[in-house]
Amino acid sequence: MSSIVEQELIPEAKKTIPRGWIFAGIIVVWAIIGKIMNGKYTLAVNLADQTKMSASINDWANHLGQNRQSNPFFVYFITPVREFISGLVDFIRSVISVPLAHSSIPMLGWLGIFAVIGFIVFITSNFRQSLFAMAMIFSVGALGLWTQSMDSLALVLTAAILSLIIGIPVGIWAGLSDRGLAVVTPILDLAQILPTLVYLAPVALFFLIGPAAATIATMIYTIPISIRLTAFGIRGVPKSPVEASVSMGTTKWQLLRHVQLPMASRTIVLGINQTTLAALSFAVIATLIGAPGLGDPVVQALVLRNVGDGAVAGLAVVLIAIMFDRSTSATLKKQGIYVPPSEKAIRNRRIGIGIFGAITVAAIVVSRQFKWAAFFPESINVSKPIADFADKFTSGAVDHFGFATTGLNTLITETILNPLESLLTGTPWFITSLAIVAISFLLGGARSAIVTTILLLAIVSTGLWQDTMVTFTQTIVATLLTMIIGVILGVWIGRSERADKVLRPFLDAGQVLPAFVYLIPMLGFFGPSRFTGIATGIIYSIPIVVKIVGQGIREVPVNMNEAAISAGSTKWQQITKVQLPAAKNSLLLATNQGLIFVLAVIVIGGFVGSGGLGYLVLVGQSKVEMTGKGLVAGLAILLLGVMIDRIAQYTVRRNSAPKQ
Repeated sequence: MSSIVEQELIPEAKKTIPRGWIFAGIIVVWAIIGKIMNGKYTLAVNLADQTKMSASINDWANHLGQNRQSNPFFVYFITPVREFISGLVDFIRSVISVPLAHSSIPMLGWLGIFAVIGFIVFITSNFRQSLFAMAMIFSVGALGLWTQSMDSLALVLTAAILSLIIGIPVGIWAGLSDRGLAVVTPILDLAQILPTLVYLAPVALFFLIGPAAATIATMIYTIPISIRLTAFGIRGVPKSPVEASVSMGTTKWQLLRHVQLPMASRTIVLGINQTTLAALSFAVIATLIGAPGLGDPVVQALVLRNVGDGAVAGLAVVLIAIMFDRSTSATLKKQGIYVPPSEKAIRNRRIGIGIFGAITVAAIVVSRQFKWAAFFPESINVSKPIADFADKFTSGAVDHFGFATTGLNTLITETILNPLESLLTGTPWFITSLAIVAISFLLGGARSAIVTTILLLAIVSTGLWQDTMVTFTQTIVATLLTMIIGVILGVWIGRSERADKVLRPFLDAGQVLPAFVYLIPMLGFFGPSRFTGIATGIIYSIPIVVKIVGQGIREVPVNMNEAAISAGSTKWQQITKVQLPAAKNSLLLATNQGLIFVLAVIVIGGFVGSGGLGYLVLVGQSKVEMTGKGLVAGLAILLLGVMIDRIAQYTVRRNSAPKQ
């Protein structure tokens, strides 16, 4: 009797249609309508045609250029800032790369720079890392790109120093103040979403093409990194030391100086590491707005499809990046050693610094006096063998495995890319918008759908709907393939320590390399095509996806795995039934980050035939009459990036919320 009463009191569970079936239904209806109404109301715009928005912005940009000399904003703010930063870059270049007036060499010849870099690394870390840094910088010279490398180094140092001067204080404020964190968080999130190529045109419009504009664009990219990591370090300081200091009557300044900053120093040093590497990464692409250095041979190699020369320039970038990364990483390890050194170790350290300092001073003097120490020896040049090897390797790979590269290109293009692009660009814009909003609602709920609707209407207002859908198509395809590969590798490293040790160096190196460097080999293997940009996006985004997925798999509770094993589950069942479902939030986060990283590369894929918004941005920078359209394309990229990020964020929140 009681069981009958209980059955009556317990409401019957509502039967719900699985979201997978609803998603499939949306796609089917969308495809059917798209087939029926193919080519109608697609908002297509020819490359040479202006939209209403782009025409207005083009007129505004022309007016801005004509009134620079009389506008107070330019006269009293933009011009002084531009001159200050240009002067700072020129000063650093005069020290390490550009000959001084009435002289044939900079302040420091190559031997002096070689010794100074070794000495600085020795002071901040140890002698082994100092030797490694000197080996890296010597290798750059051996590639025949000493002057270009020093130009890049000057720009990176200027941008990194200014970024840290701004970013660390703002990060401290955000770390100490909840209000400060609330102010900077939306800006930091937006900076993470915005692809690097989008910064260039607006900055060049205000600051003109040159080292100043390139430095400022680099700073816009790097400042958020230093802010975020500094704030994270301050907020990560344990409460007990802070409370103990406050109870002893410590002032806020003393608390910050003697407790919070020292305890957050490792994270702040990590911020310096990431800021410097990001500056180097951006300095390559900043060559499009006048950045001196290694970006120029990289871009020339892409334009001329010269894989060999591109490989040499790319290798120089990689060597400098590795030098920065290893040197600052060694400093991090030193920060983590809490055992105080003995008196003997301190004495030996001081003697070592004195000897190394004397050698450095001698090297500087010699580099100012002798030609062989001032100019990197031309006899030491391995660029041609490396370029020839890269050309032969690429051509050989294409000759012997062309069926694989061509087949893969054709397979992905014809089976996934073309049908999806036809659906997104050939269906009436309002039908496509409704379908995307419905998918957004299905994934992230009502708020996600509302935000998506607003952003899609904003994209329509730019007049670049079809180009946006082309870029969106490539982003979806690249992210899909990235997640397939990333999940497989992530599960592997999450389940196997040996696999983690094998893959970790490649994943770390992959995150260090600028996206531009990846384009060169991909161009050699696949030629100029949409798939080249997609393949580059996959290679660039895989490291972050693999790391996040691997971390998620490792964090699955041990008792869940043990229960599955004791129940007789196979490895495949453990992965699919236990670990992947338990790591769902990590998979969603990996998808979010993969989308953002992929979009950043798909945009620069305009260099290798990807078309879409990235190509419009490049055209806008190269042709004055297309400036407005390039700027609007940048705005459309921003709107698309925010839409992708919001859908992913709302999806994560919806799936993370406790079920009632």
